[in-house]
Amino acid sequence: MPSSRSLAPTGVDLSEDKRPLIVAVSVMTWILAFTTLMLRIAGRKIKGLNLWLDDWFIIVALVAALAHVSGMAGYATSRGVGQHVWAGKPDATYAWALGLFIAEICYTITMWTTKLSILAFYWRSFGIWSSMRWPIWLLSGIVSAWAIAVVLVTTLQCSPTRAIWAQYDPINPLSPSDYHCDVDQIQFFYGNAVPTIITDVLLMILPLPYVWRLHLPAGGKLALSGVFLVGICVTIVSVVRLVLLQPKNLVYPDITWNFVPAGILSIVEGNIAIVCACLPFCRPVLSKVSVGFIDLTPLSRSNPKHDKDISQEGTGRVWDTWGLENYGTSRTNARGTKQSIETDERPFARLPDDGSDHGIGVGIKPSFIKLQDMSTN
Repeated sequence: MPSSRSLAPTGVDLSEDKRPLIVAVSVMTWILAFTTLMLRIAGRKIKGLNLWLDDWFIIVALVAALAHVSGMAGYATSRGVGQHVWAGKPDATYAWALGLFIAEICYTITMWTTKLSILAFYWRSFGIWSSMRWPIWLLSGIVSAWAIAVVLVTTLQCSPTRAIWAQYDPINPLSPSDYHCDVDQIQFFYGNAVPTIITDVLLMILPLPYVWRLHLPAGGKLALSGVFLVGICVTIVSVVRLVLLQPKNLVYPDITWNFVPAGILSIVEGNIAIVCACLPFCRPVLSKVSVGFIDLTPLSRSNPKHDKDISQEGTGRVWDTWGLENYGTSRTNARGTKQSIETDERPFARLPDDGSDHGIGVGIKPSFIKLQDMSTN
């Protein structure tokens, strides 16, 4: 395997080094993910509540993301991934292949558990609607089937599995007669990325019809919709990574250099997915920190009709009355009443299942809906 500087093609600058970029981006985005998760957990504690299923799923995602970062930004870069193969250590390609194997497994677990966390939150928030339950179960099955398929293909792409990296061993490489690899890497990467993008989009749009059934001013509905659409950042990263997965970037021998952009984006995608899943739940901590500095919750009420409809007890703020201010609490105020609805940790009250445009307590006799207990607290 060519590794000597003297064998480098003409025009290749062997002083180029992307390892600092790999380490910096990987570590910084993981720290950001860790920070938002800690804020999420702190918010639960501020509310005096235990962690629920969606919280545990995202914790697993963060651990898998750490393993991903360690494999690529730690081990692989230490052996020369991020440099041209002729400038790296003799086992640079071996380290790339092993690091890629680890990355594929960890990336899959990260994205899978992050999406399950989001779906678990949807169940807690909107599961009272029977029409919302089956899409949640369906999407859970789809993302789980995708994860199982990717892990199986990754593990079984070569026989024996260790041939994935052992064929590049600079000291004792496997002989071609001792293994066979039947998976086209380019097709596999596309087959991995496309379902990820599709499920990202479905996850973003799934709750929107139910948000718009809540009795809120238009600005409030837009604000809540924006919370659920924040995941578009992850979709953008996924699309860019898919574009970068060109055959020329997987050409041996300079794979340790060519694959860097796609490798970095796979780490960023997982870490940012965790951030997007946690951001909506950081508000309890941010609200405490912001006291005396800035009000994070105001929602202007320019429509007099809305002023009249809003409870005398309410503040007119989306987050205070309907949104994530009450995430993780046991009670949610109902618009148009001076009482509260038991929510069993659901952050949103709802419209009646008859599809009526009338909100609870607005123009009708106040009624209260007991929400099914979905928590373990």
